[in-house]
Amino acid sequence: MEAKLTFWTVLFIAASAQGAFLSIMLFLKKAGKNKISQSLLAALIFTFTVTIGYYTTFWTEINPSLPRSLVLILQFTYLFGPICWLYLYVTLNKGWPKNVWLHFTPFVLIGILYLFRFSVIQNLGLPVMFFAASQTAHLIIYAILNLWLTRTTGNNRWAKSVALSFMGYVVCFAAYHVLNWTGLLVLEYDYMVSLGMAIFIYYIGYHGFKTPVIEDPTPEAKYQKSSLTENSIEYIVDKLDGIMSTEKLYTQGDLKLQEVATRLDITVHALSQAINVAKDQKFTDYLNELRVEEAKRLMASEEYEQAKLMAVAIDSGFNNKTSFLNAFKKFTGRTPSEYRKELLEEKQETPQPQD
Repeated sequence: MEAKLTFWTVLFIAASAQGAFLSIMLFLKKAGKNKISQSLLAALIFTFTVTIGYYTTFWTEINPSLPRSLVLILQFTYLFGPICWLYLYVTLNKGWPKNVWLHFTPFVLIGILYLFRFSVIQNLGLPVMFFAASQTAHLIIYAILNLWLTRTTGNNRWAKSVALSFMGYVVCFAAYHVLNWTGLLVLEYDYMVSLGMAIFIYYIGYHGFKTPVIEDPTPEAKYQKSSLTENSIEYIVDKLDGIMSTEKLYTQGDLKLQEVATRLDITVHALSQAINVAKDQKFTDYLNELRVEEAKRLMASEEYEQAKLMAVAIDSGFNNKTSFLNAFKKFTGRTPSEYRKELLEEKQETPQPQD
């Protein structure tokens, strides 16, 4: 059967070729400790490229001559969310999540039905809308999970760009089905929506290829060419600790590095270097450790003995519950509620003085 070629079909054939090339380059690129992340990104781009290629077989009208088993490619949509989320998780957390296989269960189950029990699906009489709604809901869930992951890991700009790009893809995917369900879908809209999906997914790939997340250098390596001496660093840190102790600037939830540097009458770079080298911490970790200590002090006081944990968090300088929980567990190994429970138990065990 002769393929029907138009401007749009040629465009998507070229896009598929670019996607295949990009996925190969991502897989082969040297990435050190980020090799797993790069491989996951390559898998995302490859599966999407195969999907776009399969869409093209419909537009070129050669699909009827293809094996029926290739219809499984339409279910690759169930892979995009888990792979993108896993790509972000592994890159940001430097490790695998627990029970990772559960994320791929929907694809495996639907794949088994399509490959080995396709007649069962037909006999169920489920409308096409049911499967489209299922895919859309699945994508929306992972778009939300991606954004939530970026929020709980420090709002990394690179990760946020990936999460927002995936959200853009999901919006395009949902728009296609809304147009289809309402009877407004025409071929030109199909092309434009598919082009939007390709732009968002391929942006993730090129973004990851050009600006990969790399291991943070050690403070010594990062600042080895800096002009600050050890005495200068010690002087800056002493001033910093002093102002934090007397004025408790860390209790300001929106405190910025620039503001502290201005108060100390030094440059932002000098302050950042001093914290990195002398305390082996980033500015945010330095603040959060002080805030956790403040939260511990407040919970031990009679004034806050019955106060809600959120009140303790805000008065300690945390802007939200999530950052409070994550920081508290990071620096104490316990949750705030567990720590408070231990405090209460210690007070109950301590004998009270006799009048």
